[in-house]
Amino acid sequence: MKDIEALATSSPQWDKAHPYPARLAVRRELTTAASDKDVRHFELDLGDSGITWQPGDTVGVLVRNSTVLAEEILAACGVSAASIVADEHYSGPVITALEELRELTQVHPGFIKRYAACSSAAALGEIAANPTLMREYVASRQIVDVIKEYPATLTGEQLLSCLRQLMPRQYSIASSQRTRPLTIDLTINMVRYPQGDSWRYGAGSHYLGWQLEIGDPLPLYVVPNAGFRLPADDSIPVIMIGPGTGIAPFRAFLQERHARQARGPNWLFFGNPHRASDFLYGDELLTFAHEGILTQLDLAFSRDHAEKRYVQHLMFEQGEQFYAWLQQGAHVYVCGDAKHMAEDVQQALLAIIESQGGMDSTAARQYLVNLRKAGRYQRDVY
Repeated sequence: MKDIEALATSSPQWDKAHPYPARLAVRRELTTAASDKDVRHFELDLGDSGITWQPGDTVGVLVRNSTVLAEEILAACGVSAASIVADEHYSGPVITALEELRELTQVHPGFIKRYAACSSAAALGEIAANPTLMREYVASRQIVDVIKEYPATLTGEQLLSCLRQLMPRQYSIASSQRTRPLTIDLTINMVRYPQGDSWRYGAGSHYLGWQLEIGDPLPLYVVPNAGFRLPADDSIPVIMIGPGTGIAPFRAFLQERHARQARGPNWLFFGNPHRASDFLYGDELLTFAHEGILTQLDLAFSRDHAEKRYVQHLMFEQGEQFYAWLQQGAHVYVCGDAKHMAEDVQQALLAIIESQGGMDSTAARQYLVNLRKAGRYQRDVY
């Protein structure tokens, strides 16, 4: 692709310290109103940035916190939004520091310990001293919930000292540059849930889903992911396992393989609760299958049947063919939830290797280790 090669040779070094102000061009729902989820598709215009990426890479987005949330936290601590604060990194209005520089959603042990000390809340100090209680406590709360539960009057500097730096949010790129060189697509689950008489949001979700207007700038940079790459040989079979928003990099993989006219077969396992409301990029995937770009498409809509069926169940049911692809040199990719799905998929993969390869558990695990060492078993989990 000459256009991509030209971009690469002229590409500036956009990074976290120097992000490119892309423009939000498209934002649309991928799930319907009947879904329990709110998953959206975003298209970001890269203009003349010269940014290049490969399928499997991610984007770092510099988000901005909600002004309403920042004001709620300041009010709970008795700090005026107009207060001027200063530390070694910042001097200016405290409201700006909370909006642009500090983490206001994700609760972490460091915040609990520092806030317990600043607020002199003995009960919170007991939680901070007990790792088990700490894990349970932070799992269901955001920063503002902790402050409201243990209110204290602080100075602006004290509040800032309790809060860690606001980090960029990273998202898998859901498009191939060979398809559209100047646009990056993202697939994002909007984190939003009720808490008492208020709503709580993820920082990235609120910024991308509710704060930005179409055409607004969105500071970003590409994060290479060398451990999640398509094989250079286009004749090699590829198996992709990506339920939910884990579909994002595989949309890019399929676009890339199609653009490269790859001869190797492609097999996708995708799952979500309901086909009618949660079939992300359903029309595109069915078109890929109809045109032969997807050699095989296996779908697991877990709530559409009396017995829940997930991607790992379909893998095992297709075990004979799955193992045959492995023996033919297939590369296996997994993207999605690290806590449950990725482990379940790995157990299914081991079971397939054992049953179809006639191996015991030790040999099957070594087989999987060898796949990983050869770059044939790659995971992008979160």
